[in-house]
Amino acid sequence: MTPSGKSPAAIGKTGPPSASAKAVRGVRSQAVSIVERALVSRAPVDAELAALGSSFDERDQALLREIVFGTLRWLKRLDQVLVAASGRTFEQIQPALLPVLRVAAYQLLFLDRVPAHAIVSEAVDEALRRSHKGAGGFVNAVLRRVAAKPELAAWAVAAIEPVERLAIETSHPEILVRRWLEQYGEPGTRALLEANNRQKPMHLLAFQAKGGRELLAANLSAEGVETEPSRISAQGLIVRSGNALRTAAFARGDFYIQDEVAQLAANLPVPRAGERVLDVAAAPGGKGLALLAAEPAIRLIAADVALPRLAALAGNHRRLQTHAGIVAAAAERTPFSGAFDRVVVDYPCTGTGTLRKHPELKWRWSESELERLAAQAQRLMEGAAVAVTPGGFLVAISCSLEPEENESVGERFLASAPGFRRTSAAGRVPKAAAAARSGEGIWRFLPSGDHDGFTVQLFERLS
Repeated sequence: MTPSGKSPAAIGKTGPPSASAKAVRGVRSQAVSIVERALVSRAPVDAELAALGSSFDERDQALLREIVFGTLRWLKRLDQVLVAASGRTFEQIQPALLPVLRVAAYQLLFLDRVPAHAIVSEAVDEALRRSHKGAGGFVNAVLRRVAAKPELAAWAVAAIEPVERLAIETSHPEILVRRWLEQYGEPGTRALLEANNRQKPMHLLAFQAKGGRELLAANLSAEGVETEPSRISAQGLIVRSGNALRTAAFARGDFYIQDEVAQLAANLPVPRAGERVLDVAAAPGGKGLALLAAEPAIRLIAADVALPRLAALAGNHRRLQTHAGIVAAAAERTPFSGAFDRVVVDYPCTGTGTLRKHPELKWRWSESELERLAAQAQRLMEGAAVAVTPGGFLVAISCSLEPEENESVGERFLASAPGFRRTSAAGRVPKAAAAARSGEGIWRFLPSGDHDGFTVQLFERLS
C-alpha cells in the first residue's frame, strides 16, 4: 500500500463480497478486539489469528488478516485522520472507542469495495456495546466525515517538525524514525519506512535434495501457483499468485515458508558437506532447515528447551522429511563442548527488521525492552560458543536493525570470550550478501523489495 491511496491488492477491492454478511460482521468485530489486545500485550498477533482460523472460511480469514494488519500498519496515520475528523485532541477521544474508530477508518480509507454505510453502522453498534448512547453518535459523526473524504491525501498532515511529520506520514513511532535518520540518513530511512508499509509476498524455501527450486516452481505452477526465483537466495521462490498452502506440494513437504534474506543469513558462510552444525534455540527450525536446503549432507543437531517449541521443531522436520537430531537443551547451558564446526544462534530481539509482517512491534518498541533483549542475546551467545570447535564458526543472527542488539552485543561477547574473533569468511560468502556487509564479519540487510531486514555477525574460534 501507499499513503496516497488504496491498495489494488486490498481484500474487498477484488472479487465479490463475502456471501455471509453475518460472517463479515464477525470478522470486523474480531478485528477490533485483536487490534485492541495487540496494543496492550506482547502476544503474537499471528498466533491469535491462527487460533481463529476455524471460525471463518478462507475468504473471511483473509479479510480479517487484512483489516488487523492494515490497521496496525497505519495506526499513527489513522489516529491523525481521526483527530482531524473529530475536532478533538487524541487524549479527548474515549480509549474504549479508539480500536472501533481505527478499524473502521482503515476500511473506509483503504478498502473501497466494503460499503461505507455498513462499516459506519457496525462501528456505531460496537461503540454502543462498549460505551453510552452519546458514544454511538460521536462515532457515527466522525466516521461519516472520514467516509466523505475516503483518501489519505485528503487529510493533510499539519505537523511542522520534520521528524514528527515523517513519523505520521509513514505511521512509525518518532523514536524509531529519529534513530534510523541518525543511522541511515534521510534517503535510507525513507526507503526503510516505505518498505515497512508494503505488504509482503510469501517466500518459499526449496530443498536441493527434493529437486531444487526449478522443480518446485514447475510443480506449483501446475497447481495454479505462480512464483519467481529469489535474486537473494539460491533456494528461494517468491509467490506472485495463488495459494501455495493449498497445494499437493505443501502436503508432500516440498517447501518451507521462510523469508529470502533469512535463507541467505543462515548460509553465511556457505555450508560444506559433512559439516557439523548445532542450531540452538532452534524452534521452529528455520535456520537449520535453510542450511539443509542448501547442503543436505550437513550433520545437523537442533536444540531447544521448551516442550511446545520442541514439538513445533520436530513437527516441521517430520513434515519436510529432513534429517536432524533434535535435543532438549538450553542455549545458555549447552551440553556440548567444542563439537561443532558451526553453531547458529538466532536470538530474540525487538524485531525492527520485520515490521512489514509484524506491524504491532512498532507500537511495542521501547528502549527498556531493547536493553533486556540485548542482555539475553549476549547470554545466549556466550552459552552457545562453548560448542564451537577450534576453527569453527559462531553465527549470530537477529531480525533487528539496532546496533545495541547486534554490534554492541558482539563486542561484549568478544570481551567475555577471548578465544573468538570476527571474521568475514573470505571465499565462503554468497555474492548476494556482498552489498550488505557493514564491517568485518557483520552483514546488515535492510527491509527492501520483497524481504525483511536481518543482521548477521560471524565469529571464528581460534585454533
